[in-house]
Amino acid sequence: MCRVLVLGLLLLAVPALADDDNAPSATFHKGQIGISARFGLGLRGIKTYKTTDYCGTVDLTAQNGNAPLCTGRSPLRLDLEAAYGVAKSIEVLLEMRLGLEKDFGATPATTGPRPFHLSPGVRFFVSEAKHTKLFVTAQLAFDFSGYKDVSGTDRPMDFGVRSIEGVWIDLHRTYGIYFYIGETAEFVRWISGELEGGIGFQGRYP
Repeated sequence: MCRVLVLGLLLLAVPALADDDNAPSATFHKGQIGISARFGLGLRGIKTYKTTDYCGTVDLTAQNGNAPLCTGRSPLRLDLEAAYGVAKSIEVLLEMRLGLEKDFGATPATTGPRPFHLSPGVRFFVSEAKHTKLFVTAQLAFDFSGYKDVSGTDRPMDFGVRSIEGVWIDLHRTYGIYFYIGETAEFVRWISGELEGGIGFQGRYP
C-alpha cells in the first residue's frame, strides 16, 4: 500500500516539476537587461614603437636597455558588463574592465596604472540547444589606463578591437553562466595583443 501511495505521489509530482517556473527552460534574451561579471587570466605581447619605451621587460643588449617585445601575464582584472537583448540571438553590450593589479610603469623602478577599459559591442548567439548555446562578440576597445612616459607625461588613450567566444549555459530564464576565451588588439601607445580565458555569470531582468 505504501509503495502504491509513493508511486502515485511521484506521478503527480512529475508534471508539476515540468511546469515549475524555477526549472531551467529553453530561453532567449530578447527584451531582458543583463548584468554580468567575469574573471579571467590573460597572456599578452607588447611591441613598442620607440626604443625609449619600457613595456615591462629589461634587455641589456637592446638600445636604451628596454626590450622591444615584452610577453607575459596580464594584470588581474574584473570585467563588468551591461547588456540588452535586442533580438532572440543578439545582445548589445558595454563592458568595463577594472584592474585588480597594477601594470608596469614608465621605468623598471616604477609601478604603473590599474587597467581601465570600456568596450561597447554586440554579442551573437548561435547553435542554441535547450539550455546551452555558443556565442561570439564584436567589440571596440577604448583603453583609458593612465600610463606615463619616462618624462612623466600622460600617454594617450589607446584604441583597438576585441572579441570573446565561448559556451553559454542558461540555468534559468533570469541567469546563466558562461566559459570563454577572448582576444584584444590595441595599436596607439604600442602594438599589443592579448589572449585570455575565464568564467562569467549573468543575471537578467525581467
